[in-house]
This record gives sequence, C-alpha cells and structure tokens, in this order.
Amino acid sequence: MAEDLTGSSVPSDLQTLKENVLDLNQQLTQLEDELLYPSSQSAFYISIEVGSTVRLVDINMSLDGQHVAYHFYTPQEYAALTKGGMDRIFNGNISTGSHDIKAVITGYDPLGKSFQRVMSYQFVKGRERKFIELHISDDANKSQAEFIFHDWDIKH
Repeated sequence: MAEDLTGSSVPSDLQTLKENVLDLNQQLTQLEDELLYPSSQSAFYISIEVGSTVRLVDINMSLDGQHVAYHFYTPQEYAALTKGGMDRIFNGNISTGSHDIKAVITGYDPLGKSFQRVMSYQFVKGRERKFIELHISDDANKSQAEFIFHDWDIKH
C-alpha cells in the first residue's frame, strides 16, 4: 500500500474524505430545506367536495385585516376543484401567534341562487409550517353551501 509522509494509507484517507463529503452534503440538504421551506411558511387552500353542485365564482381573503389574496375561478379551474383538486390561494410567511382569516366567497348554491358568504377562522401559528384548507360542500339537504376550515401543522 502507498503511504504518505505521515504514515497513513491513501485508501483510509479517501474513506475519511468520502465520509466528510457525505456529511457536508447532508448539512447542505438540511440548510436548503430550511431556506426553501421556513417554519414561518403558511399556505391556504380551497377545495370543493367531489360531486358538489356548489358553483364557486371567486374568493377574497384577508389575514389579520390585511388583504392577501383574490381569485376568480374560470370554468376549467372550477371543474378541476370538483374533481378533487385543491387551489393554493396564498403562500407566505406568518409569524407565530394568533391570527384571523376572513374569506369572502361568491358563488351559486345547489339550487342555483347566488350567494356571498363571509367566513372567519381563528388559528394559532406555532413553530411548524401551517396549512389551512377551506373545504366547500353541499349541506345535508343539498340546498345550501357548507364551509369547513381544516388546519394542520407540517413538521420538517
């Protein structure tokens, strides 16, 4: 085996170097994840029950009194939502603590009557990423739209 001036063999030096490179790669991957997906990141989604007859026209959303999102739904986007799709209406960084979402939804109920509904939701943002979904469906009688908020924390 070849040895350098300090007496160590080249294969063991290569093994040590390889371990150092793998460790550095792992640290860089972790740093990249922290930069791309910070714990302050939060996202709001809209979904519609598959087969629902509620027709979503648009949504206007504010967070803690500040306007953060508006979206008008095209027929193609609405069709995607009724087939199980979700629309990410907001993606941003939110500080930890209590927050209030207000969503103004315009659409047509299952009977074809137009409506405008104002929905509010309070949540607490912890140290983890927070995802919130506003799910729209028909009520039990299929005569009105029903709105339910869901939220979950995502750990790295």
